[in-house]
Amino acid sequence: MDSALTSFVDLHTQVQSYGDSAFTTVVYRGVKSVDFHLVPKVGRLQGFRAPSLDLGDEQFILRLFKQQALPYLDRVPNGDWEWLAIGQHHGLPTRLLDWTRNPLVACYFAVEEEYDGDSVVYALRGHGQVDTALTPNPFAIDKVERVIPSHVTPRITAQAGLFTVHCDPQVPFDSDRVDRMIIPSARRRDLKKTLYKFGVHAATLFPGLDGLARHIEWARTNAH
Repeated sequence: MDSALTSFVDLHTQVQSYGDSAFTTVVYRGVKSVDFHLVPKVGRLQGFRAPSLDLGDEQFILRLFKQQALPYLDRVPNGDWEWLAIGQHHGLPTRLLDWTRNPLVACYFAVEEEYDGDSVVYALRGHGQVDTALTPNPFAIDKVERVIPSHVTPRITAQAGLFTVHCDPQVPFDSDRVDRMIIPSARRRDLKKTLYKFGVHAATLFPGLDGLARHIEWARTNAH
């Protein structure tokens, strides 16, 4: 279902429409272009030696990361789910897709960057969750499900982050449980300013000096 998101009131109304049932978890994903589908980063990559991405490519990417990342970690991750979550967090192409429990955070990511077009906030209602203890191999899943990361970083905590895992990362995820809130291009800048008033900005979502610097630059200039 599509709806218009032209103001904070529209966002509030849509979120409230999902009710408050503890049995219907709703998670959100903000994307700067309405034309971007729900495809993990590894599924968007081009230039593999084979005609298209295959499981061996994914496993090789993760293996390289595991071989070379340890000097930069404060502990050894517990299994491939944690390794994938850490890799995703740092930009590695994986079969994970980022979501958040906080619709304000999703809205921020939809309007964060300057863009001359409409943006979108996806809402996924009540989808299943992987039991990583029963399914320790992320490459063995056979459907799209939610994943709660066990390796918590300050950024994931600040963003109320979680993931979906995709059994075929090249196929756009589509479901009757997914709603779209379309943000018109002309409203993006005003929404970003409103989110700032509610404490949702780079300094709060990216804890550390980098996020602080980005926020100060935005606050003291005419940048989008």
